[in-house]
Amino acid sequence: MAVQRRAESAAADGGLIRVRNGDITLAVETLGRPDAPPILFLHGFPEHRGAWRKVAQHLAKDFHCLLPDLRGYGDSSRLAHVEAYHIDALIGDVDALVSACDGRTPILAGHDWGGALAWWYAAAHGDRLDRLVIANAPHPAIFQKRLIDDPAQRAASAYIGRLRAPGTAAALMDGGPEGLWDRMFAANPAFDEAARAEYVAAWSRPNAMDSMLNWYRASPFVLPEADGMAVPAWAEDTALRVDLPVLMLWGMADRVFLPRLLDGLDAVAPDHRIARFADIGHAIIHEIPAQLADAIKEFAKP
Repeated sequence: MAVQRRAESAAADGGLIRVRNGDITLAVETLGRPDAPPILFLHGFPEHRGAWRKVAQHLAKDFHCLLPDLRGYGDSSRLAHVEAYHIDALIGDVDALVSACDGRTPILAGHDWGGALAWWYAAAHGDRLDRLVIANAPHPAIFQKRLIDDPAQRAASAYIGRLRAPGTAAALMDGGPEGLWDRMFAANPAFDEAARAEYVAAWSRPNAMDSMLNWYRASPFVLPEADGMAVPAWAEDTALRVDLPVLMLWGMADRVFLPRLLDGLDAVAPDHRIARFADIGHAIIHEIPAQLADAIKEFAKP
């Protein structure tokens, strides 16, 4: 996908750096030595820059870890109009973040929506990356095809339609951000009280939920009602092939993204390896951060 390059700049601000992409400002937490090899971590919905932090803490001795709030999240710019979340705009944000690595080619890591964006960016600008790490996020073309031909994955992804519907932001925030936390994360022991405070604060910002939901509203994924729909042209696009080395970190108990989404990777990411983790679900980056960090360190070796 063609992305217009824009002027980018980064400035220190209260322990974060601020990366600019045109009118967009992205807040980026950093861990580790600035002169170490960079890793850029992209989070998913409805999270924020702290989602990958436990993994990054295990890597900070050997890498410079950059953890941004993506557009619409946390302390980064939150825009109300859906068009601002088109995939080309999101790719442009990642390009600005890569430029903030001061000319070095980072490892790009993504989970959930951050993983989908990482796939798209690597397909468009693989020459600006060292390698790719994906945690429980299917390749976008494979995901779209399984939405069409796999009733089980289509049922598991029905939430996408609900999240796109009018009034969803108000429904999710019924009971306030604390109520959303209780419904989404409170039962998972991987999330503690410190995480609760951070998530509640992020969701309490003006326009936070609608901004996050705009990722779903602007996405190209089509949810058919039954088998038989033609595959959209973008999902057949050979430009979505990724020729970088790819490490897939996959919790096999994920109820959002089913294991069949690992099939077909040879066609879109021929240089890939898969680390499967039994009994681990979609929250893999929270549940086994040390194991993921070990896998990333091994993968990063020359």
